[in-house]
Amino acid sequence: MNAFPQEDQWQLLTEHGIQGGFHGLWVEGNDLDEIVRQVRADPHSRVECDLQALLEMLPGQGGDTIWTGPVASGWTHILAFGWYPNHPAIRNLGRRRVFEIHYQGELSDLEPLNLYYDGVYIGDVTPPYEEGGDMYLPDYRQYANGLALGDKPTLERCVHLMLCMVGRITGHFLDRDWFGATRTMYRIPESSWGDSW
Repeated sequence: MNAFPQEDQWQLLTEHGIQGGFHGLWVEGNDLDEIVRQVRADPHSRVECDLQALLEMLPGQGGDTIWTGPVASGWTHILAFGWYPNHPAIRNLGRRRVFEIHYQGELSDLEPLNLYYDGVYIGDVTPPYEEGGDMYLPDYRQYANGLALGDKPTLERCVHLMLCMVGRITGHFLDRDWFGATRTMYRIPESSWGDSW
């Protein structure tokens, strides 16, 4: 529970070209077909690709896009493009924990490390500002040892520490294997969620 990644998580994002914005979801469970159905992805849009190919295809995509696959035993990762925090697709993921990290780097707009369950926002599990400090969901304090944000946290430090936190919870940090893996891209048609909120 107190492990650290081999490499700085922010540096990995930077090296792979997604430091300008990131929307990651860690979804409890590994039934990818069910998860894809729950977010109402178009099954005919399925493309197997690595991250580099995904980033090259994104500008021509209409609607929202996800890139998804297993990240650890019992966990699926979704890299989402076009969604926002508390998007109805996230709330439609059923009776499972969903952890969310979302930021727009160009705006330095970092959301807390959010937790959802059964369509409901439960709270945030962002590491505390000081070691052993208060957390919104204290049951997750056991994962925060050594991850205090400090007095003057930067976007880079906060993203790194949040990724460390979710890595401890799921049992897998982001690493070069994750960035180099072939995963599945799906398009989410604009009509899938309509005016849902």
